[in-house]
Amino acid sequence: MTISRNRNQSLIRLAASFIATPWARRAPAFRMDIDEALEIRGGGIPRGGAVLVTDEVDASGAWLVAHLLRRALVSAAAGSDADADVESFRRADGAGTASVSPPSQARRVCLVTAEQPAAHYTKTLAKLGRDTRGDLSSGALVVVDVLSRPFRAWGDHDDTTSTSARDGVSACAPGMHQSLAAARALFTSIRRALEGDQGSTAETTTETHDARRVVVIDDLASALLSVGVGGGVLTLAVDALLRSLLSIPDCAVVFGAHLDCAGKRESSTGGWLASAVGVSDCRMDVASLKTGVAEDVHGRVRVTHRTGAFARCSLNTSPNTPPKRYAVAKYRLAETGIHMTRERSAGTIKK
Repeated sequence: MTISRNRNQSLIRLAASFIATPWARRAPAFRMDIDEALEIRGGGIPRGGAVLVTDEVDASGAWLVAHLLRRALVSAAAGSDADADVESFRRADGAGTASVSPPSQARRVCLVTAEQPAAHYTKTLAKLGRDTRGDLSSGALVVVDVLSRPFRAWGDHDDTTSTSARDGVSACAPGMHQSLAAARALFTSIRRALEGDQGSTAETTTETHDARRVVVIDDLASALLSVGVGGGVLTLAVDALLRSLLSIPDCAVVFGAHLDCAGKRESSTGGWLASAVGVSDCRMDVASLKTGVAEDVHGRVRVTHRTGAFARCSLNTSPNTPPKRYAVAKYRLAETGIHMTRERSAGTIKK
């Protein structure tokens, strides 16, 4: 009996010693790919999709916006290479005759900088393994800078006050035309940046579900306020701008918003944030840990798939199995990248 008791005490002391060692206490949990942890589909941003990233002061969501920006650039580069191969095949098959089809519209990503300058994203994406200098020089990445004062619209030499149907923001309620002139100017600048030297955003045929044109706005409210949209019409401007961008053929939108800046009023029905949520297909909320700061975890991301357009379909399930509706994962930002571990995923999206 004495020997057995002493042996048990020794095992207890050994276990306590093991737990107390730094390398055992800090043993990393199973790391997952970011997209897998968040239950979002791989590849580019889906055509016609709208992704909202919210954050707060204690947990910035800028890294998640940068990740989605990187995904869009990688998809644009891969798609452009595929387009070039198709065009070469068509030209070879047509033997240089007039029957050769015209080149496809270029794949392009437009970054609207309202919170951080473009140089900030160049450095951030470099840490994520993407050199944007090549994207900028090739025209795959274009920047609309609303941080400059005064805001200089893309192609200011043109008439940005036109009420053409192409300027979707101009289709607003009577009496609101002048109030939304600034939002219309921003939309026109983004559309022209996407057009580049092609002069048109005509619809194209694509075999993939990825958008050929992606607009990434780091801070939606700041972008509109910076160009002169009044706070009284911000809700209308948010809804009009997002729907106008999504009306561009083969386009998708990623935009950020600060929950603490919006507050309860703007998050409720009738507020600009509630309006943005209503347009989005997927909402990603970046938040701090409720229990406080942890050494190996910086925060938590909750993903809500509102329509399923951006949801991940597991390869281990039946094709008829609907994707998960919710996912929650913890993250840690490190010099070696973004480390994520999933907490849970629940619910399914009804078809």
